[in-house]
Amino acid sequence: MIIYKGWGPLALLTPVCTILIGIFFFGTNGNASLEIFLYSLLCSAPLVYITGLRLNKKSVNDLYFIPLQYWGIAWGVISIAILLFRYIKTH
Repeated sequence: MIIYKGWGPLALLTPVCTILIGIFFFGTNGNASLEIFLYSLLCSAPLVYITGLRLNKKSVNDLYFIPLQYWGIAWGVISIAILLFRYIKTH
């Protein structure tokens, strides 16, 4: 069950769309690597953050009681952390 107010589902819909766009343009035969997934997620983070800032000026927009702009920060932190972990692990 998804708990949201207003445009809260954009916190999930935006990353999914950017990941699909990343797979379409950079994937090989419809397959994606973890790097494509993470870079697409990283690209969606500022989009979600800016959208959340603009929409929350007028009304409440949240997903699981977390405001939309904080989801953008979460997606960015998660993707950077995993990318750094993979970089440190390979070197």
